[in-house]
Amino acid sequence: MTVMEEWQDLNIPLRCWIISHVLRLEQTSSSALRSIFRLFNENSKTLGNKSSALSFKSKIDLLHDLEEITEIEYKHLLKLMEIRNQFVHNPNAISFEEFDKINPDINKHLLRYEGEEADKTQPIETRLKTIFEELCRLVTGKFLAIEIEYTEGMQKEIRKHLNDKIVENLNDIWRSALQKNKERKSEIQTIFPICNDEKEIENFYLNFQIAMNEFTQSELKKIEGEKLKTVFKQKRTLKEIIQNYKKDDHIRTE
Repeated sequence: MTVMEEWQDLNIPLRCWIISHVLRLEQTSSSALRSIFRLFNENSKTLGNKSSALSFKSKIDLLHDLEEITEIEYKHLLKLMEIRNQFVHNPNAISFEEFDKINPDINKHLLRYEGEEADKTQPIETRLKTIFEELCRLVTGKFLAIEIEYTEGMQKEIRKHLNDKIVENLNDIWRSALQKNKERKSEIQTIFPICNDEKEIENFYLNFQIAMNEFTQSELKKIEGEKLKTVFKQKRTLKEIIQNYKKDDHIRTE
């Protein structure tokens, strides 16, 4: 004869609190990876919300392999993930203190990284919960920093791309500025017949700035949305490599 195990309070508020923290943490890890790999597809199979998406463990393994997180941060993430799993799957995990019975290594890890300013007179459950929250905040901040750094890196490349395009098309920009200056000069002379050289140079400089700004805006529109994938891709296709070789051979034979 078997005796049914008595059900106990599952402490749902604490479980929800734990799950929400780690869920947000996983969300930011996905955003960090998308910025690293420049995945512009919002419906990514690996970093989206589909069943085909990578597990949280796989995501942090990737970040660790890419050396974007430290060994300590990686260990924190493993413990936070283990805590989440216990609260999700283990009905006996009704508090942090219960980990002393379930897996003492979890609380040992948390207490090892308790801040020096922590109030040691507080109940142990409160202290453990506070440490958990601080570690979540720490690694979430690291993921956000990664995303910002790589986003800024791409912004830098966009600026470089625009500068290269300006240099390549400088003659066209110059001609556009000359035309604007000619039209403006015609209008000014109709009103003010006399215009000194200094004013003429100042007017042309203004028109050149306008022409360059117009060109920059048109180039930005060209690389909006889907075109970012081709402008800032990480590889050169075999077709591009072959075409480049043919171009070099043609130059050498001329």
